Amino acid sequence: MSPATEQWEDVLSTRFALGGRNGAVRAVAAFSAEAGFFAVAGREGEDGRQYFGGVAGQGDRHSASDAADAPDQAEMAALWTAGQETGRPRTLRLAGAVWHRESLDRITDAVTGTELDLALLRDKNRSMWVVRTCQGICVFVLVDGDDEGHAAEARSLALDFDSFLVGQGY
Repeated sequence: MSPATEQWEDVLSTRFALGGRNGAVRAVAAFSAEAGFFAVAGREGEDGRQYFGGVAGQGDRHSASDAADAPDQAEMAALWTAGQETGRPRTLRLAGAVWHRESLDRITDAVTGTELDLALLRDKNRSMWVVRTCQGICVFVLVDGDDEGHAAEARSLALDFDSFLVGQGY
């Protein structure tokens, strides 16, 4: 694992306070088209990579099937397409799960004033918020269960971390 990846994983864990057993957030990740998932953290020290598939640049820690299950650029681009041309909801495959996009909003970050794409994805009784920054970096925040309070908390955390990334120059 590269020092930069370790640093970002520490930032994710600290920023999201992923230590509480009853916390809303199960795992978080930062993704770029060039690097794939470059930082991932799970609750209580759990390896969050299992929820997001393969991670680029991680050596032999992950199998070829993990890498094949990570989203490619076309899948990520389709996630942000507003239209539903085929009549089916947009989907994204991560770690063996097919996530269906439930909503896609264009919002203005209250802190930075930047325009952001914000998508809510669902897989059975789990939800995940994905925020895309102006630099093409995405933040994924996974919530276990279908509790709307937890989903709202995860949405706030995703936007907060996006503001942090913008502040760091991403």
